[in-house]
Amino acid sequence: MEKIWLKNYPANVPSKLPPLTKNLIQRFEETCREFSNKSAYISFDKTLSYEELYQKSMHLASFLQAQGFKKGDVIVIQLPNLLQYPISVWASLMAGLTVVNMNPLYTAREMLKPIKETKAKGIILLSNKLTELNQILDQTALQKVLVTEPADLLDFPKKQLINLIFKYKMKTFKQKAFKQKVSFLKALKEGSKSKAQIIQRDLNEICFIQYTGGTTGVSKGACLTQRNILSNLKQCEIWMLSYLKKGDEKALSALPLYHIFAFLVNGLVYFFNGYSNVLIANPRQINSLVKVIKKQKITLGTGVNTLFKALLDNKYFRKLDFSNLKLFISGGMSLQPSVQKNWESLTKSSLIEGYGLTEASPVVCVGRLDKPVEGSVGYPLPSTEIRVVDEEGKSLGSNQEGELEVKGPQVMMGYYNQQAETQLVLNKEGWLKTGDIVRVNEKGLVSIIDRKKDMINISGLKVYPNQVEELLSSFTKVQESAVVGAQREDGSEYIKAFIVKKEDTLTEKELISYCKKNLAPYKIPKEFVFIKEIPKNIIGKALRRLLKDNKKQKNDNANGSGFKTAS
Repeated sequence: MEKIWLKNYPANVPSKLPPLTKNLIQRFEETCREFSNKSAYISFDKTLSYEELYQKSMHLASFLQAQGFKKGDVIVIQLPNLLQYPISVWASLMAGLTVVNMNPLYTAREMLKPIKETKAKGIILLSNKLTELNQILDQTALQKVLVTEPADLLDFPKKQLINLIFKYKMKTFKQKAFKQKVSFLKALKEGSKSKAQIIQRDLNEICFIQYTGGTTGVSKGACLTQRNILSNLKQCEIWMLSYLKKGDEKALSALPLYHIFAFLVNGLVYFFNGYSNVLIANPRQINSLVKVIKKQKITLGTGVNTLFKALLDNKYFRKLDFSNLKLFISGGMSLQPSVQKNWESLTKSSLIEGYGLTEASPVVCVGRLDKPVEGSVGYPLPSTEIRVVDEEGKSLGSNQEGELEVKGPQVMMGYYNQQAETQLVLNKEGWLKTGDIVRVNEKGLVSIIDRKKDMINISGLKVYPNQVEELLSSFTKVQESAVVGAQREDGSEYIKAFIVKKEDTLTEKELISYCKKNLAPYKIPKEFVFIKEIPKNIIGKALRRLLKDNKKQKNDNANGSGFKTAS
């Protein structure tokens, strides 16, 4: 595909990246010196400066090395957005370790796969996960377990109060002791007694094994090198920084930093440019989140469609003064045009959609910050090539729907210890099959249609769930929706819609009527199921596979049965 998007780049954005000259630790040290007295992170009103972050990271790195951790060893970090998270990441990188980020909500079974697969030597986690860890510990190679309470780095009396409430809710007062366990605070204290030997790793060495979300299948570990991460960081910096002031922004970190999207944008781009990241441990508590946005005078941040929609529906958020707000970037799932339009109308600030995937570190495309376009994820970043192909792998032209393939310095080396899986998505020329169906217009703007695996085949006609969900969610009585392909006994597919009501008076007949007015007949769901909540992953993306796999999904109708539309 001709690089038509380059003609529509902002004037100061080059088509290619400059050569990389520093590794992650060199940039980290440089940043901490430049912004030493500025606030790097804020959590529960506690501020951690860039200098304090550096010192605590050094102490923890020293402890890890004293415990026998060596260059290339794997460490798992299973923490929510707390001050302990960035300290753990940077300490691990300083010590020359390879980091595996892990969801703190994982069950013992889910925890075992990445820990065992990577032969992880250590793990840093909250105390409430020890019960699950104990169930699998003898199946792992873990030698050291660092345990923290959520408020360990806060001041008295907030530290004691929050930790006490946490222990009470999580029932962690009496936990089994084991020899590998040491407290996070003790590790910092012991590490402060000696100086860490900072390991400067090569740009082509793996620094992260980032497991995919598993929303469409089995989770796999994407091997991301220093070059991958730094290239994507630089691509985003070039794209964004002409619009924002270096060292003078306050960013909302509501998405979990262990997720690759938030880690790259908030944890690296915002951090390396002197911004203060306000950490939100639980963004589902919307009223509390709104209070933080108001108090901290947030200027920018990241989010997902479900978060923006929840804020727009919140009466307290709608009353805020948005004069400080400049920009939010949406990623991780499709941004509905109605949400983007309503956000910009209310806040008078930009909501830009980007696109990426774990295997690309993750950012591939971002919208122009000065010219948001509804329904588009923007243009490919500098040094990024894309092409759209049909089912036979033949390249398609503009305005044709097909699978997106990506090539660039941010594309992973491959999946950890899964050569066969790697070969299915990454060819010898470096082209990565994304599994996403897209359309690229004549200006080079990319629009995501849907996941290839989620496409529904209705008698040979293609239906993409995103399109149906967008229509259903625009109905005034619908809170949210999820659409999947269900199978009849004869093997044919039909469309099944799961609906969360905004108003209890919503009926199936209203939905059918609305669909008939706005969708082609073959796109109209044949079955509606009312449920209380759409199952989602940690960042709010609907887990369609769970809905698809659950054959006995309970309908929340008054009569307890689903409604099947007429043909």
